[in-house]
Order: sequence, then C-alpha cells, then structure tokens
Amino acid sequence: MIEKAKLNFVTERLPLNFIILGYALMAIGVWRVVVVDWRGVLFLIFSVFLIFLKSGVIIDIERKLFKKYFGIFFIKSGKWESLSQLNGLLVVKTRETRAMSVLSISRTETSDLFKLYLSLPDRQVELFSGDEDVVLQKAEKLVTSLPTTLVVHTEL
Repeated sequence: MIEKAKLNFVTERLPLNFIILGYALMAIGVWRVVVVDWRGVLFLIFSVFLIFLKSGVIIDIERKLFKKYFGIFFIKSGKWESLSQLNGLLVVKTRETRAMSVLSISRTETSDLFKLYLSLPDRQVELFSGDEDVVLQKAEKLVTSLPTTLVVHTEL
C-alpha cells in the first residue's frame, strides 16, 4: 500500500543548457550584487526560474483527483481534475531520437524509452518516462493504489 495520499510525478524540466545558463546568470547576479549594482537582482531572479522551473502531475489517491502543474520550488500551479472516468494506466514503448551537432560534427542517437500514461476517455496524460523496470514498477504501485487496469504495449 502507498504511504502518501499524493503521488508527484515530475515530467519535465528545462533542457540542461538552460539550467547551466541559469547557474551562470546566478553567478553573474551574485557578482553584480557584491559590486553594489541593482541589476544583479534581475539576473538572480531570472536564474531562479531557469534552474528550478518544472512541470509534472500530482495524483491525490484519497480524493481520486489529478493535477497537471507548472511549478517553481513548492509553488505548483494547475487545475485539479477528476479520475472518475479513468480507463486505466498505459505503458508504451517509444523510440527517441536525439540529433546533436557542433559546427561540422553531428551525431544521432536513438534509444528505447518507456512512458507511463493515465488513460482518460478524451486524452492521455503522461506521468513518467524512463527505463522499462522503473516505469513498470511505478505503474504497479499506481495500479494497487488506484484500483484500475494496466495495459502494456512494448512492441514498436
């Protein structure tokens, strides 16, 4: 059984290059504040958003609700929706392709990725993505706490 009444799935953060930019802006902001320049505060504020902005889904097991949110720190903005029409949970195997290039050097990387979705009548809400074992483990945990079915599609 689940110890917590709410499960939090972080689905997205900004790409790594934006997070690194946030740390660089934070360093510049601290430096500007030290030399007594008010513009350093603006750098600090902007860097906090780049570093800590995230999105995800919260599932309230007791009240049978879920919320897609955008958040920073502990502030999570979103609208609660009912799970009363939940068709089940869906695990899908997808193939992700990443292309990277710098000047004349380019590389393409393809990998298999598993995604866990809440299946509703009108849409599917992505909860989590990652390796097969981790996704299936989280799916089993959800199936036991939200009495529902689990459908696994591992064929491409």
